[in-house]
Amino acid sequence: MPGLRYSPKKHMGKVLIVQNKDYAGLTREVKAEDENLVKMKETLNKMGFTDACIEVHENQTKSQMIQLLQNMAARKDLEDDYCFICMVLSYGQDGVITCYDETQSPKNPTAGMQLPVSELQECLKGNKCRGLLLKPKIFMLQLEEAPGDKKDGTKAETEAPQPKKIPKEADFLIYTCAKEIALDTWIKGFEQYVLKPEQPGQPEHPLEIQKLLTRMNRLYCKHYSDEKMTVDAPCVTSLLTREAYLKIEEPSPK
Repeated sequence: MPGLRYSPKKHMGKVLIVQNKDYAGLTREVKAEDENLVKMKETLNKMGFTDACIEVHENQTKSQMIQLLQNMAARKDLEDDYCFICMVLSYGQDGVITCYDETQSPKNPTAGMQLPVSELQECLKGNKCRGLLLKPKIFMLQLEEAPGDKKDGTKAETEAPQPKKIPKEADFLIYTCAKEIALDTWIKGFEQYVLKPEQPGQPEHPLEIQKLLTRMNRLYCKHYSDEKMTVDAPCVTSLLTREAYLKIEEPSPK
């Protein structure tokens, strides 16, 4: 009978990061984000993800993003990996990524720019990616609404696809944030609750991912409450079937 935790492996796994920032007539403000990407890679290194296993791509079209996931699924070096993480920093909303297009504005995206995250997950289903079967596949999304999005009274050339349900297969998790502070809070969450010992009275081992994301939600919402702003809490959709820990060492027994 399977244990309560995902089985430990020799390596933590692969991380794919996509940053869409340069669109026609509109560029996302990413100076701080670029700096945080460097910090994120350093943090992931400390968690056990090596430089060779972290890919960063900029300005990816819909077809290019799908190809990235298909390439990942086809890799032959996933057997000894514990998990897979995909981070997307882009415009988008409701589980649909607004992909890069050098000719179109994200304010009124065409269907060719709209990519439901479920289409990326389809690439990693067990029948297409045996190397990640029964392993946690984690999608962390920072999907910002484009300034003036759909407020000018015009319609996109083609109706954008509606969000689709995630594949009917276990071991997927989606964590979606709608504001630009998300990447910063992910780094702080990893540093505080995965890498560093907790304060007195709190657990001394890395937090299981569901508890970790709850703490990240608190960091995210606190930032905006301190700024006297209201914001929706990030959304977690999980089909994980066991406990997952994002550090190569096993946590201390409870």
